[in-house]
Amino acid sequence: MNVLHITVSTLALTLVAACSTPAGSNAVESKSFDYKAPPVKVRALDVPPDLTTYNGDDRFSIPGETESVTRYSEFSKGTTRKPNAVLPPVRNVQLERKDGRRWLLVNDKAENIWPIVKAFWLENGLTLKIENPQVGIMETEWAENRAKIPMDAFRKYFGTVFGGLISSGESDQYHTRLERSKDGNSSEIYITHYGMQEVAQKDDTGFKWIPRPSDPELEATMLQLLMSKLGGGSGILDTSKKPPVEPAADGIAAPKLNKLSDGSQSISLSEPFDKSWRKVGLALDQAKLVVADKDRSKGIYFLGNGKDDSKNKLAGDKAKRIQVNVREVGKACEVTVRIGGEGSNDDTQKITDTLYKILGRI
Repeated sequence: MNVLHITVSTLALTLVAACSTPAGSNAVESKSFDYKAPPVKVRALDVPPDLTTYNGDDRFSIPGETESVTRYSEFSKGTTRKPNAVLPPVRNVQLERKDGRRWLLVNDKAENIWPIVKAFWLENGLTLKIENPQVGIMETEWAENRAKIPMDAFRKYFGTVFGGLISSGESDQYHTRLERSKDGNSSEIYITHYGMQEVAQKDDTGFKWIPRPSDPELEATMLQLLMSKLGGGSGILDTSKKPPVEPAADGIAAPKLNKLSDGSQSISLSEPFDKSWRKVGLALDQAKLVVADKDRSKGIYFLGNGKDDSKNKLAGDKAKRIQVNVREVGKACEVTVRIGGEGSNDDTQKITDTLYKILGRI
């Protein structure tokens, strides 16, 4: 009995020591991801027999060596053509880049794209916390990135038995925003990454979770995968290679703070409305400020009172909402934060300061 007790105790101490050992030379930095939740297989769409001979345009098909296109029936039978190029072009889907920002421009309406984007997150092992088609927003639950765990021989063996005791100490969350383009027939898709990391308390009493910076490479990877999904691919990561980050463009003046007559401040952006509107939308995403509604024609983002607020209709209380206004002034734009479009207070000033800091980085 004593021998058994000593053996079990020794094993437990060894396991704890191995799990608490910081990653050293054996730890390989990787931007790949492996989330614990099992991927959800979305049920295939059944096409009635009398519609299978339809020869219309497959808008998201991948062009091959000939003019023929790959259809859904080929995908379901596993008879798709073998890829013959790296990063094959996807019809009607473009990856846009500007000043380090990336988004997808899809030549289709948002209501047609929405179910594909939802399936993309589920198939990658992420569950949705927020799903609001009226505003065009999805947000995943926090998920641990298991790819961050160094897989030495010890962890490979004991991870199968005590997997819950071995943690990467990092969690990820993704915010997806769909927006109609100006023509109304195409859509823009933005993905923002949020990160948390587990750190030891200063008094060694335990651990706590703190925010970590957003990872633009993970955002770029997800956009590439979603682009593949829209083109008929699996949309699931099968490589650990990191996409390059687009360097920031030169010749664009940094945002400026201006003092207004009522004592509040505004932000000046040296870009036209379309680019400024996108920038402000990305800044709101990164600041985790909930957009309850928006009116692009008037240049207004209506902010909510919390995350769950985005699920509710605004009804008649727009006048009481905090509004982020993007107003075109010549070839530039002015951004102001107001209550109901008029008054300002400490809250609107804090939001202005936060947006100014973020806009200076994107």
